[in-house]
Amino acid sequence: MTNGLNASWRVRPAQPGSPGGDWIDVLRLAGGRLAISMGDAAGHDGQAAALALLLSRLLRDRLLLGTAPGRALAGALAEVAALGDMGEMYATAFVAVAEADGTVTYANAGHPAPVVLGGQPAETGGPAAVRLLGPTGPLLSDLFAGTALWSNRTLRLGPGESLLLYTDGLAEARNTAGSEFGLERLVTAGSHKNTEKSRAGVIERLFAEVEAFTQRGADDRSGLLLSRPADSDRSDRAHGGLRATATMAGMRASAGAALTR
Repeated sequence: MTNGLNASWRVRPAQPGSPGGDWIDVLRLAGGRLAISMGDAAGHDGQAAALALLLSRLLRDRLLLGTAPGRALAGALAEVAALGDMGEMYATAFVAVAEADGTVTYANAGHPAPVVLGGQPAETGGPAAVRLLGPTGPLLSDLFAGTALWSNRTLRLGPGESLLLYTDGLAEARNTAGSEFGLERLVTAGSHKNTEKSRAGVIERLFAEVEAFTQRGADDRSGLLLSRPADSDRSDRAHGGLRATATMAGMRASAGAALTR
């Protein structure tokens, strides 16, 4: 089956060259499906990086086996907790499986709500109407290990629509006056005319706008855009297919490198 979805993403640790607590993993599944795992382990130290790396690998294993997102989250957390007391460590995560027709099944473990974008800014110059994919269960903590609290939900991306995922390092980035970048600016930066050329620059533009707004980097920052091409875009290509391109700023963190293997 040909998958007409396109994905681009970027992970930027708070300290370039050092492991961070964010992760993004994008992989092909049988039947032309696409799986996405994104998360944020609390903190910026080695423990956060180790937890992020472990959770991303455990989620990948389960998704490759065809496990539904909610069950994948529950199973990965149970395996981490079985290794020992997690203490005050925790993570948020968003896991999704996308079909070629734009159907997306997802589970959200306390992660910042991804945004469904209409693909083009409104005529007024503001962002297009959006939908938010809020939590479907709690964050990943050993308090919830051994439970099955993460439900699955389903939506369908229409032609020309996109799904924007991000960590709090983007949405909650603050400037010198203490103001947050915020969801409205995030949506405006992520809204775009959904063509192959414009999609390629959305994540780079988003990161550039956050960096210009804050003029500093105090947190790990990660963003991913999953797009379903408009019908006109697909008709221009004789052969569709998945196109996944990842761009990284500076030296790739070890956790991020492991996700692309």
